[in-house]
Amino acid sequence: MSGPRQKPHRLPPESYVGQIAISFTACVDGRERVFLQPTDVEPLILLLREQFERFGCRAPIYFFMPDHLHVMSMGMTHYSNGKLAMDAFKTKSGQYLHSSDAAYRWQGDFHDRIIRHSEEWRKKVLYIFQNPVRAGIVEDPWSYLLTG
Repeated sequence: MSGPRQKPHRLPPESYVGQIAISFTACVDGRERVFLQPTDVEPLILLLREQFERFGCRAPIYFFMPDHLHVMSMGMTHYSNGKLAMDAFKTKSGQYLHSSDAAYRWQGDFHDRIIRHSEEWRKKVLYIFQNPVRAGIVEDPWSYLLTG
């Protein structure tokens, strides 16, 4: 029996290749609040770094909110692939969650947005940075512990 059918991403695969910036948002299935302490996300941060590096990308900013993850991807070479990096991260972290008997899992897909201009990039980074303030978790985004 196959799993639920995923809707295809709106952009063709080649749109995610190269020295481009991409904003990704991945949500916990059912929007359960599970990312509450640094120990909740430390193994996931290692997997995020490994998979982004594997596909030639860097994550200049990420925030684990209680029920979702925001991450910016920057392609470092002409062959970098941000979508494959995010796909691999979700696969590897999903395997980790399954093996650790975690009581949650990722939703099947994620939201992404290609960032085309430096001004748009700055606005997106500021939006991600301010997310825990808007959510009422902290007053100062610098004090939020589930970020890098």
